[in-house]
Amino acid sequence: MNMFANFPAGAILIAIGPILLLAFTLVPSGWANRHPARMTHLASGATLATLGMTLLGVAAVAVVGRIESVVAFWLPFSIGVYFDVLSAIMFLVVAFLGAVVTRYAFNYLKGDAQQGHFLKWLCVTLGAVLTLIISSNLVMFTAAWIATSLSLHQLLTFYKHRPSARMAARKKFVISRMGDVCLLVAIVLVYRAFGSWEFGDLFAQAAALRSNGQPAPPELTAICLLLASGAMLKSAQFPFHSWLPDTMETPTPVSALMHAGIINAGGFLIVRLSPVISLSPLTLDVLAIVGAFTAIFASLVMMTQASIKRMLAFSTIAQMGFMLLQCGLGAFSVAVLHIVAHSLYKAHAFLSSGSVVSISKTAWVPVGRPTAHVGVLVAALLVAVGLTFGVALIVGVSPLAEPGAVILGTVFIMGLTHLLWSLWGQSVTPGLVAAGLLIGVIVSAAYFVLHIVFKTMLASALPYEVTAPTVNTGLLIPVLIALFGAVLVLQSQLPLWASREWCRRLYVHARNGFYFNTLANRAVQSFWPAR
Repeated sequence: MNMFANFPAGAILIAIGPILLLAFTLVPSGWANRHPARMTHLASGATLATLGMTLLGVAAVAVVGRIESVVAFWLPFSIGVYFDVLSAIMFLVVAFLGAVVTRYAFNYLKGDAQQGHFLKWLCVTLGAVLTLIISSNLVMFTAAWIATSLSLHQLLTFYKHRPSARMAARKKFVISRMGDVCLLVAIVLVYRAFGSWEFGDLFAQAAALRSNGQPAPPELTAICLLLASGAMLKSAQFPFHSWLPDTMETPTPVSALMHAGIINAGGFLIVRLSPVISLSPLTLDVLAIVGAFTAIFASLVMMTQASIKRMLAFSTIAQMGFMLLQCGLGAFSVAVLHIVAHSLYKAHAFLSSGSVVSISKTAWVPVGRPTAHVGVLVAALLVAVGLTFGVALIVGVSPLAEPGAVILGTVFIMGLTHLLWSLWGQSVTPGLVAAGLLIGVIVSAAYFVLHIVFKTMLASALPYEVTAPTVNTGLLIPVLIALFGAVLVLQSQLPLWASREWCRRLYVHARNGFYFNTLANRAVQSFWPAR
């Protein structure tokens, strides 16, 4: 069969970028290292060409709608393109960040003897991620999922002489293989339950189950739990999170690259298969609980890290937990908004992490300035919560119908409130309070407008926003808001509580990640000892 016989022009256009980048596997590393200038030009041309093709593909989706084309080599296996609004958003983010990170890497590794080898695997990793995003079926998705991990491993072991870098890569390798097993088993069960791996067929059958009230296949719960487990392992969720902070031994472009569809690939998996996963209330509950706990845990540890890059890594773990919490609450379009915003922000944060002083000033309280009383902060947080709920109701977002959107908005406004409060200290005047409220209203309105925009754009790709998770939403929302508020209060009051014995002990334990990193290292060393 002619490989492109069933591919429309749009599918060919979209596939060119990943094919160009994956072709770098054919480039010998020795040649790449001997000709760094040529390798730089090749990598630059490939990433820029991919970005250009992406823009054309996004325009095609905007004009003609979803592009779905499959070429069957032998049944039931096939290869093809499934490019809808969700794929277009993720594809554009990854292609843009890939071009930026690659350009950054040119100067970052200039003169390094292994620069060509690094650029080669950087392009291959990007190609694998882009292939994952446009995959038309679950088998192709899983193959790209595994390829992404294996190519990333080449980047994580770039400094092979560093023991900590080798340990981080080994932990990541072991955890990734666990996630691969989850997806491979899920593939078998999916075919038994649905008789197909094509996303179009899976979504159509899921829609029929939902609309006709047909009994779900007996394997459905197991399938959804396996997919959720793979996503949680991929996105560094507790207790399989310790590898991510340790990857800071790798070059900084790798840290930024991981936010271009790698560390958040777990969230994309859940959102991509949300029509199926939303059929399992138990799976949504697991995602919500594990994601919420990971977000709180990582936020607490993040505050104690002295290294800027490790602090950013724990921040990413918390953000990925928060994203899976949103998926568990059924707010899939909000999770996509979160992925896009977090990817852009965190990639920029890593690429600018050399500006340690500038970054540290955002959370620095000058010596000699008194810290405001905790009651003032609690009152400010309560106002922030009320403000968020009020704006949500005004724009038509119901806290019970869309709890994930409201929780994200509340925590976001809490962060803004804490920032303003830390700047003002005890110099709270009516004018400053009024200015703070005005800023809060503007930011809240902007957030909910973005939420509505994303929900509207993704209506065709994510038609099954869950409005009634089985977790008691009325109880879950205030508990989560209270926990995030408690973390902010603790962060703000550390200068006052630092002399207390319980706080010093908590600080030491949190600084060490509550020793889960040590346990993970010992476990890996037991069967894969370092030489």
